[in-house]
Amino acid sequence: MLEQILYNEIPVRHIEKSAAWFQEVLGLKLAWHMPEEALAQLNLPSGQMLFLVETADDTQANFTKNGETHNVIGFQTRDIQKLYAHLKEHNVTVESIVDDGVGNKFLNFFDPDGNKFNVQCDA
Repeated sequence: MLEQILYNEIPVRHIEKSAAWFQEVLGLKLAWHMPEEALAQLNLPSGQMLFLVETADDTQANFTKNGETHNVIGFQTRDIQKLYAHLKEHNVTVESIVDDGVGNKFLNFFDPDGNKFNVQCDA
């Protein structure tokens, strides 16, 4: 049966601009880019893949619950304070770090297309 999530796809408005942002700001590595398909694959160091899909539609990879926007992709980091400072330095819309009281910390941030992401740092 299923073993793991292999990749996620997110909508972007400008594939080249978005691919550059994910590389420069988040450190993902570009595996390939197909301009004729408006598609790019970026990889995390651990091997997970993130596909950027260019669309003219007004859409993001988010959903709402009781009017609150939720992310559909969560990342993990070992140093959430460093990541927070890095995101702020790059003018990324980032929410405050939240501590769950048992040592785990979380933050949310948005890419330039309004896709919301969560990051967790375990105790």
